[in-house]
Amino acid sequence: MASPQTENGYVKIANELFDALVRYRLPGEQRQCLDVVIRKTYGYGKKQDAIALSQFVEMTGINKQNVIRAINGLLSKKIIAVIKKDNTPANVYEIIKDFDKWVPVIKKDNVIKKDNPSLSKKIPTKDNTTKDNTTKHHPLSKKITVPYSEIVNLYHEILPQLNGVAKLTPNRKAKIKARWNESQKTKSLEWWRSYFEMVKDIPFLLGKNDRGWKADLDFLTTQEKFLKIIEGKYR
Repeated sequence: MASPQTENGYVKIANELFDALVRYRLPGEQRQCLDVVIRKTYGYGKKQDAIALSQFVEMTGINKQNVIRAINGLLSKKIIAVIKKDNTPANVYEIIKDFDKWVPVIKKDNVIKKDNPSLSKKIPTKDNTTKDNTTKHHPLSKKITVPYSEIVNLYHEILPQLNGVAKLTPNRKAKIKARWNESQKTKSLEWWRSYFEMVKDIPFLLGKNDRGWKADLDFLTTQEKFLKIIEGKYR
């Protein structure tokens, strides 16, 4: 029978911060990863701590790729911060205590619905019949702009040991655009952050091979190599 005691350790957190977390709506896996950060920092009376991805996996039971996605979600909401230090193999995490800086949650139930939607306009045609003037848009007709510069910035941020990108050439843009459009999942900067994090965990691509060869952005955005990395064939 479980019998936890505060004498064996406890998490000390300010009530004001805890209340802010209670009010903030987080997806389940993001909340689990946030709790890991809280446990590893405030649980030991520290403001920040180096936490390996394997620790997140072990403590939450979530697979590595989903852990990376959840952490990226917390980063995008500005609830946690990551400090990269050269003398630590794992990233250093801390809670952003100033909850006024957290990205506000958009509540779906705040959307105002009209009880009486306006009728579509009818205009006469030459044969005196009427036709609906409502413009119909195909759900996929909206053009999505590929965030080339943001993807390159993520590449530089997460993989500084690889060759940098001095210029976004048309060929590079074409490769990035093709990979961006591989699926609905890949059309997200959070996904690209997790992709580069995957690359970071593959020593062969970082130069730890008999040739000392390193991958670069052109390699990482070539379809064949891109798919091999996602499928774990370089591990």
